[in-house]
Amino acid sequence: MTKELTLSDGKIAIVKDGKGLDLLNAQKKAKTSDEIPYALIAELCEIDGNFLVYEDILELPIEDVINLQGAISGKLQPSVQNA
Repeated sequence: MTKELTLSDGKIAIVKDGKGLDLLNAQKKAKTSDEIPYALIAELCEIDGNFLVYEDILELPIEDVINLQGAISGKLQPSVQNA
């Protein structure tokens, strides 16, 4: 299920459900392991109908980056199943 966020400038970010391929692509595009979360945001997010590269994510206001990280972080948590 995709998630929609309104960014600080009023633009709409759509965060899609990721697949393993999205994570692999983010890992390949990141220059260091510290850049993987930003590259993953770029893989999973579309802002006002545009796909961005992770360098674009680095130029967003910090509040938007934090909100986008929060939107994808739940997707990275393993499911908890009742025993």
